[in-house]
Amino acid sequence: TALLHMDRYVMDPAKDPLFKGEYNVVKQAVAALKDGVAAKNECDKVIDKNGTPKTGGTGIKQLRENIAESKLSYEIMDDAAQAFLKTKIMDNIHKYYYLIVFTAYMREAADLAREACAEDQKADLTLSGGRCSIPANQLKISKKFVQFMDENAALRELIETGKGDLQWERDIPAASLANLENLANSDFKGNLGKIIHDIYQTGHVMFGDMPQGDHKKRAKYRFASKTIMRILPADLKPEMEAKIAEKVITLDLYEILGQCIKVQK
Repeated sequence: TALLHMDRYVMDPAKDPLFKGEYNVVKQAVAALKDGVAAKNECDKVIDKNGTPKTGGTGIKQLRENIAESKLSYEIMDDAAQAFLKTKIMDNIHKYYYLIVFTAYMREAADLAREACAEDQKADLTLSGGRCSIPANQLKISKKFVQFMDENAALRELIETGKGDLQWERDIPAASLANLENLANSDFKGNLGKIIHDIYQTGHVMFGDMPQGDHKKRAKYRFASKTIMRILPADLKPEMEAKIAEKVITLDLYEILGQCIKVQK
């Protein structure tokens, strides 16, 4: 019975929202589609059957988990790798989105096909409850997917503008940011030791969920590099941005600090 009611499929509620496919653009599509929740459930069951054998899948590809794992890897990558990974993540969200929309289309098409009983066949195909029971090999889809999308044109715009609607960087706590900006603006050179200490202390808290190791070190270092650029005082920031744009230096904590010290000598 469970196999016949795929739209009632329920994922493990303890899963992270990323692994459950709960992206903003998907949630908006589910809300806009007729029986959108059922369409997503049905699509998710098929996706899970393509997952790893250890969870009962066939081992082909688990699209949602692929998106989630790529997103979790994003923050530890360098700029070039991040650019590639961001494109891959958005491309896979695009695929996932359209799989759900196509499932909604097929559910609607199946309902219409089952009801499209010719007058001369009704006597032979009508059940006692009054519904037609057309043999599966005689069912016909009356509307192409492109027509369905034309009727729901807003769904096309939604995915194009929303597939990148993810939190790509962790938010620095407002109080920590205000403290760092105050230290930088009051006496950047004199407070430099304190600034670096506080940046790393903030990063230690922000990335506390990551296991110890090289990935965590890289994530904290990237955070420190981006944060130092963010809090540079007005007399230093434009010059450092120009040097990075001209590839004199990279977005690297110690390269930035080295240039700042040169300028302030």
